[in-house]
Amino acid sequence: MSEKQVLMSSPDYFKVEYSINPWMVAGVTVDLDLAKDQWNNLKSTIEKAGAEVKVVPPSEEYPDLVFTANSGIINDKNVLIANFKYEERRGEEDLYMNWFSNNGYSVGRIPSEFKFEGRGDAFVYGEYLVGSYGIRSDKEALLFIAEEFQLEPIIVELAQEKFYHLDTCFQQFPTGDAIFYPEAFKDQSLSAFESLFNLIPVTEHDANQLACNAVVINNTVIFPSKDIEAIKTVEGLGLNAEVANVSEFLKSGGACQCLVIALN
Repeated sequence: MSEKQVLMSSPDYFKVEYSINPWMVAGVTVDLDLAKDQWNNLKSTIEKAGAEVKVVPPSEEYPDLVFTANSGIINDKNVLIANFKYEERRGEEDLYMNWFSNNGYSVGRIPSEFKFEGRGDAFVYGEYLVGSYGIRSDKEALLFIAEEFQLEPIIVELAQEKFYHLDTCFQQFPTGDAIFYPEAFKDQSLSAFESLFNLIPVTEHDANQLACNAVVINNTVIFPSKDIEAIKTVEGLGLNAEVANVSEFLKSGGACQCLVIALN
């Protein structure tokens, strides 16, 4: 089995200068040195867990480029690039297109009228497209992707602006289990996912720590804070739990998973 690869982008120009989700307060002070240290710690934790980290060069124009999870959706060596909802991030699309094209991927787009924010709202799981819509991605985009990749769509509707992407309120593990925050979904039981995952709810406290925005590398789950009750849940599943504090990035509404997209 080939080594797992992920894509990140260094936070050289990371800041919060606009507000496009409830976590973001325009002009809030970001400790850039701390953000860089936290990002490097996450990167090294991912590498220790057994993944190679590839890096998209940062851009001074796009401080949210650091959140590579939103770059697109990957299926083998095919990628469909995001159509960002907000103007502030749309320039990232060309940067991601260039990176994937230069790294051997077949790069496509979805119809421009459909908004879609990448791994944030959808991922390929075997023969299925698992995804969410309603806040930052459109249902029509997910159905287009499923048809394009010849996958069965298993999709749900989000209910809260605070949990604006699927990866803020849901994470699956290699055991077949998944954690989720019920209040983030229109169907709080998340019944559409029951055939694919053993669903384990997390508390409001954990949800507000972005516990579900954990990175999974092989059998290691990397959480954004040690103050998360679900760490014990994960250890009880026989998985290794690690912590990479990314508090500076929470100021922008992102944690570990937002900073990473799996390439294989």
